[in-house]
Amino acid sequence: MGESLSCSVKKSTFSSGFKLNLVSKGIKQAVLASSLGVAAVAQPVLAADTFTEALVGGKASVDINVRYEAVDQKGVDDASALTERTRIGYQTGKFKGFDAFVEMSGTESIGERNDYHVPAGPDADTNAVAVIADPVVTRLNQAWIGYGISDSSFKLGKQRIIIDPRFMGNVGFRQTEQVFTGFTAQVKEISKVKLDYAYVVEADNLLGVKVPMKTHAFKADFDAFPAMKVSGYGYFIDYDDSAADSQTMGVRVYGSPKVSEGVNLIYKADFASQDDYADSDNIGGDYRNLELGVKVSGVTLAAAQEVLGGDGVKSFQTPLATKHAYNGWADKFLTTPVNGLVDNSVKVATKIAGNKLLAVYHDYSADKGGDHYGSEVNVLLARKFGKNYTAGVKYATYDADTYLTDTSKLWVWGTVKF
Repeated sequence: MGESLSCSVKKSTFSSGFKLNLVSKGIKQAVLASSLGVAAVAQPVLAADTFTEALVGGKASVDINVRYEAVDQKGVDDASALTERTRIGYQTGKFKGFDAFVEMSGTESIGERNDYHVPAGPDADTNAVAVIADPVVTRLNQAWIGYGISDSSFKLGKQRIIIDPRFMGNVGFRQTEQVFTGFTAQVKEISKVKLDYAYVVEADNLLGVKVPMKTHAFKADFDAFPAMKVSGYGYFIDYDDSAADSQTMGVRVYGSPKVSEGVNLIYKADFASQDDYADSDNIGGDYRNLELGVKVSGVTLAAAQEVLGGDGVKSFQTPLATKHAYNGWADKFLTTPVNGLVDNSVKVATKIAGNKLLAVYHDYSADKGGDHYGSEVNVLLARKFGKNYTAGVKYATYDADTYLTDTSKLWVWGTVKF
């Protein structure tokens, strides 16, 4: 299984009492500021009789995350970052089915900014240390107008879009999330059917880079069978300034039927194909993800094989996905190698005394040729305190064989939401 969980980032990186004290201090300050500033206005958003009532009778929101991240990567200097991200938003009440939302997001570095490397965007640098993808960025994060009728909703503007995090998501773990500008529709007028559609003209990625595009995305979910759900999806990505365009279409069947009291079967089968689209002429491949597991008395055990196909020249890519959540938290496979990727994994998850526990083991190899890339261990401990506070610790260690280099990462964070 490669390096053991005890072989971590260098002691000087992980055990700095000064930096961990800053984490604690930052979390306490964030809690105090949030409690004093917004607790009095966090009421539910209600329908209003007049436009003025809708405008002033909305809901303010504050989301503060303080995080320490450390990276030990072979071949470059170790990196560490203590960052704080604040999101402040306001959602109006509803008036004749319409509402609106605006949100600012700002990420700041606490301490030495030169201790980590940001590779692109307005906060890019040339530091010869490992990458931590949390740039210092302040931006308009969301600004949309929405309309709801019956069980359907529509939004126009800059917004968070999570149609399916495997193919289109917000990369929510990073301090600066990925958001999109465009139109979205969620239609639930047919019993047991949900339709999602998005047309995107720009993505603001996690590095603060604006990426113009003309992208269509859709997903149809069918909940018509007692032990099975079915999804069909398609993503048609056309960049304005790049030839990395692609079209992806697929189908997924999944479920968690009850086998006996306290026992549920877990299964998923996902198949997709990706081809050239618009200006591209050398991208794509086949995709499949098979998972089988069981949940017994609150403990989940599952094994999976995910294959992103490659033929030595081109491979299956997921450029708009929440990539950190897949193929290991060490982020070694954010771009699929040209020989593709086979990710065999086993996970165990449970809750003990209110603490969320998760452990995952990955074994990576090439789809074409079968070369063994390496293996990885991921572990997580997180806990929610009441409705507004969350804290967690997460660790990933990648043991390289023939692909890239040994890498270990540690995160410690606290979040306040009102």
